[in-house]
Amino acid sequence: METIRMEKPNYVLKANEAVLVPKNDNPWLGRLKKAAWIIVGIIILGSIIFQDNIFSELNWSAQVMLIVLAIGLTFTGGSHRVPSPFEIWFYDDYLIVYREKHYYSRKVSRKEYDKFFYKDIQKIQFRKTTQRINIYGVVEGIWYNYNKDGTLPEKPTYHKTTDSICFFYTSAEPDVDFVAEIEKHSPIKVIVDES
Repeated sequence: METIRMEKPNYVLKANEAVLVPKNDNPWLGRLKKAAWIIVGIIILGSIIFQDNIFSELNWSAQVMLIVLAIGLTFTGGSHRVPSPFEIWFYDDYLIVYREKHYYSRKVSRKEYDKFFYKDIQKIQFRKTTQRINIYGVVEGIWYNYNKDGTLPEKPTYHKTTDSICFFYTSAEPDVDFVAEIEKHSPIKVIVDES
């Protein structure tokens, strides 16, 4: 399997980032929600086109069921943040943000290496209100999307060097001072944004 060639890092910061995942990852719930709102949209659109309240043409039990279904499905589900392990590998000239298995959706989880040379980092910013660290600059990204059976492909799903951003949420590790760790183990001064 192709990976970034690496010597031993000077320091490895092992921590958890807060990753956004659905509270209920059932695909049928999403489809049902879509169907309910399509029916509501058709009723509204039909009422406008025919200039008649189509909703009132439904019997009262169908009206109540449609309203409860649309409202109930809208407020079910949602997302929340859960801890997910990741590492920052610090070297003499660069750092790597490494994620063994990062969740993106029910169908996509990835192994990721995001490599930034210090000279190519435009800025590292910590936003206090969102508890998010943003690394801006030229990044070499090597990502492997996990197969359905949990294995990794031989070749990366994505391998590019671009001017981009890499970020992570620090709220899952309140005892780790990420700003101090980055400044201690790299030549980069982190910009702290109070807003």
